[in-house]
Amino acid sequence: MKKAIIFSGALLVLVIGTWLYFKYRKSTDFEPLLKAKLQQIVKDGSDGLYTLQMDKIDVDVIKSKIIVLNAELFIDSARLQQLVQQKQAPNDVYKISFKSLSVDGIGAADILNTKNIDLSSLSLNDPVVEIFHHKRDYNYIPDTISLYRRIAKEVEHFKLDDLLIKNINFTYHNITQKDRITKFENVSLHLMQIDIDSLTQYDSTRFLYAEDAVFFLRNYSLKTPDSLYTFMVDSLALQASKGIMNLKGLSLKPRGKKEDFSQKLKFYKDRYDIKIDNAIIKNIDWYHLLSEDGFTASEAVLNNGEVEIFADRSLPPPGKNKVGNYPHQLLMKLNFPVELSKIDINDFKVSYKEYNPKSKKTGTLIFDKINGSLTNVTNKEEQIAKNKIFELDADSRLMNNGSMHVSFMFDLSQAKDGVFALDVNLKNMNGAQLNSIAVPVGLFEINNAQINSIKVHLNAGNYKSKATVLFLYDDLKITLLKPDEDEPGKIKQKGFLSFLANTLILKKSNPGKGKNASEQIVTIKRDPYKSFFNLIWITIREGLMQTAKGN
Repeated sequence: MKKAIIFSGALLVLVIGTWLYFKYRKSTDFEPLLKAKLQQIVKDGSDGLYTLQMDKIDVDVIKSKIIVLNAELFIDSARLQQLVQQKQAPNDVYKISFKSLSVDGIGAADILNTKNIDLSSLSLNDPVVEIFHHKRDYNYIPDTISLYRRIAKEVEHFKLDDLLIKNINFTYHNITQKDRITKFENVSLHLMQIDIDSLTQYDSTRFLYAEDAVFFLRNYSLKTPDSLYTFMVDSLALQASKGIMNLKGLSLKPRGKKEDFSQKLKFYKDRYDIKIDNAIIKNIDWYHLLSEDGFTASEAVLNNGEVEIFADRSLPPPGKNKVGNYPHQLLMKLNFPVELSKIDINDFKVSYKEYNPKSKKTGTLIFDKINGSLTNVTNKEEQIAKNKIFELDADSRLMNNGSMHVSFMFDLSQAKDGVFALDVNLKNMNGAQLNSIAVPVGLFEINNAQINSIKVHLNAGNYKSKATVLFLYDDLKITLLKPDEDEPGKIKQKGFLSFLANTLILKKSNPGKGKNASEQIVTIKRDPYKSFFNLIWITIREGLMQTAKGN
């Protein structure tokens, strides 16, 4: 009995002594060991590319907690050059610094264990992260996917239940694109159930090895390369497990006012002002996105948008050949694969405004209440072999009056030749509603016209278009106009010519009384220095004019 009491007392003293030792010694004994272990892991795991420096590591074994203060990850530039010469350098290199990092759930065994690390939580505050991206042809799988292979020498298995990073200051240098810089501030990232081992390294259901991730970003902005626009997002929230990205307050803002924008240009160029309340992208393939294998998703939904296009015709044309710039041709030219099954567009408004230096006035054409979809948005050859048509189908109101349906069918298999088809159907519109564009830009006024129907079927390629146009209307009467030379900025009527036009040239109605409706077939040779939409417009305009003239 006495021996048992002595043994129990000795054991109790040992336990208390051990507890007191860990409580008061804390990092005194473990800090050098842990520093050396972490620095070795970083050096070996990066093949000598990085070195890790830290001011202090506070180890509390009793509370199973470690706090790292003022740490910084440096790039060894000499080693990077060696890896470049050996064609073993990664696409991305990192510079990282932070004020504090807190790790919970780590014990003495975790500190001393050389192969397995299991942690409950890790929180990181105010990190500054710089990534330098230089895409190298010999790298197919990016660094994030091959991370396990890089740390396997030191760690066979790494598990972290919860990773929370707050207030990230992030800068991305794209050296491949002339050192283009992208910056993010006030970014938060929450990764859950991170598991890095031989089984998870190619798990496409995970996001950065995590079962789930929530990414949140506020007030992101990026200037376009020509500095004419700023792209902005009020907030971005990413939920990895559901493959969903939510964006709010998207916009593409031109710099300055319309007249200031034009002063920055030597040649004519459309000015775009775009706002979208919110967008949702569903079922994103994170594995392909992080592998730089392109963007794949099942659906995107764009809600409540406004697009304003302004054309200042006082500027000279750029004299640049625009062949090869149709929408599907631009899609095929993207330098990364895209596969998006469907894009839904809900409640959009598109305004086209054009300044005419002859009238010194700006005309406006408005399409509102636009609802539609784009389907089979892809440039992948294997997907095009299954379905070659990229389609845009939409309903809208023209000048808040006429009911309009538009369907574009772009042939992706013949994108090189620019092959596409278009169907337009406009019904029941008061033609006088078009005076906001007809008067300042066309220099004519529609006094009266009841448009019953406009139906267009158009086929086109890089160099010409052919269309069938059916224009049904009643009671057409117009007034021809010209700038007033005595009072600049004012317009006056061409009275006699208007009388001749209405009396001798224009058909009052189609079909005329007791006659069949006339349908026009028009063929237009494309001006290669003018746009995709210009070809469509002049083709339709020619069919309307031929109908009105009775040709």
